[in-house]
Amino acid sequence: MPWSFIIPAAVGLFSSRQQSKSAQRAADTASSAADRAADLQNEQFQQTREDQRPFLEGGRNALARQQQLLGLGADQGTGDFGRLSRDFSMRDFQADPGFAFRLAEGQKALERNSAARGGLISGSALRAATRFGQDMGSEEYQNAFNRFQVNRSNQLNALQSIAGQGQSSANSLGAAGQVNANNIGNLGMMSAANQGNAGMIGANSRTSAYTGIGNQLGRFLENRNSGGRNAATERYLTGNLGSGD
Repeated sequence: MPWSFIIPAAVGLFSSRQQSKSAQRAADTASSAADRAADLQNEQFQQTREDQRPFLEGGRNALARQQQLLGLGADQGTGDFGRLSRDFSMRDFQADPGFAFRLAEGQKALERNSAARGGLISGSALRAATRFGQDMGSEEYQNAFNRFQVNRSNQLNALQSIAGQGQSSANSLGAAGQVNANNIGNLGMMSAANQGNAGMIGANSRTSAYTGIGNQLGRFLENRNSGGRNAATERYLTGNLGSGD
């Protein structure tokens, strides 16, 4: 085989191999960068999860406590289960500190009046005491009911606020997780595309080199088998060029 064929073929193969290696190195560099970016993205998401953990846990605890007080769920083993879901009762009225205080003060006033009279209580004092008891009962029942409702609302609202923080934290983490998954997925697709393109470049380069060698070989064989070639062409094709040609 003449050098006029071998040298171009070797150069073509060498160039193809270098081109393929260069494309692969570039793809590997891009893939490494994409992998590092994905790692950083995931590290940041994990840090976000850790930062949000107290709010999530607080929200879960507050929701569990709220359900317990309202008599929801299966945890019925505590005395507080359903405590805030019942209606206001006479027991609540009698246990109300405002009612107990005013009742005690009224009784003290009657006792002082009786003591001042030597243990005797006048009819007007008895009527006043009766009226006091009736008025206080009506007024304080409403006051006790209002205090019961306000206290109930305050407890539930405080728990609802903490549970809401947990819900907001969960929503934020869900959104952050979706962004994280999308970004890492895009980086993976980009890395795969880079590797695929490098493979295609290498394949195309080899195909081009092999095609060039095939064309050169075809021309060589065609010229060699041609009956109309001259001596100069023969010497050129066989590599036997003289000093005069």
